[in-house]
Amino acid sequence: MNGIIYYTKIRDEYNSKNMEHMIGEKLLEIGLEREFGRKLAFEPRSKGEHGKPFFTLLPRIHYNITHSGKYVMCLFAGEEVGIDVQIHKKVNYERLLERMVPADMIREILDADDMEKAFFAQREAYIKWTGEGLSRDLRTISMDKGNYIMLELEPGYSGAIWSRDSLELRFEYEDIILR
Repeated sequence: MNGIIYYTKIRDEYNSKNMEHMIGEKLLEIGLEREFGRKLAFEPRSKGEHGKPFFTLLPRIHYNITHSGKYVMCLFAGEEVGIDVQIHKKVNYERLLERMVPADMIREILDADDMEKAFFAQREAYIKWTGEGLSRDLRTISMDKGNYIMLELEPGYSGAIWSRDSLELRFEYEDIILR
């Protein structure tokens, strides 16, 4: 199974202007037209039970969008997918983990190096793949189904993709200019 990631680094003029969602929609528009010959403006979308968007009339085209820091990404595949990118920030990881994982895993994660902090991206990609989002207690998610890929990004970022089947990925960079 193939997956295509359209991605960009947010231009300086868009920093701190809360334009990540618009940029994600632009990546969706570009990728949908280039990969599938479809115009986003003419493709109706709906949302699943917990808010995951999908194309109403294109059941074989699945997508998921993520953004964090200077990255915005849109993943396309022929099956349900979830993608997440996270900038590493100084946060109280212990408090976050108490809401996200079973108690016996907290110390193991806190004692790990930065690459293990990618755990957050993995977990978010998983719940985006399943379409559950934040609809259930994250500590009860076993993450025992499907396949994941850790994305190799620059230092200070982690990224993950989750899908039912293994994906072969292709990356397409786009310099997004909003007009």
